[in-house]
Amino acid sequence: METKAQIRKQYKNKREKLTETETALASEKICSVILECNLYKTAESIGFYYPLGNEVRLNKVVEQAWQDGKKTFFPKVQGDNMEFYEISDFSQLEEGYFHVMEPVKTKVGNGEPKLVLVPGVVFDQEGNRAGYGKGYYDRYFAAHPDCLRLGTAYEMQLVQNLSTEPQDIRMQYLVTEKGIIEIGG
Repeated sequence: METKAQIRKQYKNKREKLTETETALASEKICSVILECNLYKTAESIGFYYPLGNEVRLNKVVEQAWQDGKKTFFPKVQGDNMEFYEISDFSQLEEGYFHVMEPVKTKVGNGEPKLVLVPGVVFDQEGNRAGYGKGYYDRYFAAHPDCLRLGTAYEMQLVQNLSTEPQDIRMQYLVTEKGIIEIGG
């Protein structure tokens, strides 16, 4: 069986080979699925991420959330931890750790997200996730267990089975261009 690091590298390379058109079309479908689902419709506060490379682009959902009056949060890395900060405009982001766009703010805003859309390099059918290997989302979710966790991925990022470690926290839902997958258990 391949190691998590090998699988991560393989799927990161696959994702980065997607063309601009493929990325845009798949992201558009994923955004439409999210906007139609009850998880989005009932959430008053949502944690997003700004896409790095060819990650699923959620800007359409962010902009709709602002129009719908929802609180929107983005992650910011500080040392070994990550926290979410409320923003109301993309101009409130700047390049931060890992070259990821992060909130300029350094103080937690009004509350925290109840639904968090989570990027990943690869996911399995059980909701396990391999990110970039630093564990920021796992530590965040361990400290905030009440958040609903929705992994975002292209269909080609799903595998049958990922090896896990004790600190890994599973997603409760996955969304791809084909729809929402609710994880059992």
